[in-house]
Amino acid sequence: MASGSARKVLIMRQVRSFAASHVSHASPTVQIRHELPTHLYEIGEMVTFDPRGGYLQNPHDAFSVLAQLPPLGNEFQYRIKSINEPYQRVAAEHQLKRAGQAAG
Repeated sequence: MASGSARKVLIMRQVRSFAASHVSHASPTVQIRHELPTHLYEIGEMVTFDPRGGYLQNPHDAFSVLAQLPPLGNEFQYRIKSINEPYQRVAAEHQLKRAGQAAG
């Protein structure tokens, strides 16, 4: 998966190419920026998980982000795993917080 900055560069190139081919007086200094949504959590980052109605044997466990998954609707998902559980979970972004971050 491309990083956020690589996606921005790709979009900037596509916009310049489109502008140059569709506008005869396009200036190479004109920049149009479109920020794409990006995942909040990086692979390897430690997070806490709130299953919101689900069950956790130890609700204070930290989980490691194993993979950034595509969005479900408009919300990114992640594959996470606790060292205290033998299996992996899929969690939506709203269910995660950075480990050590105060609940709010």
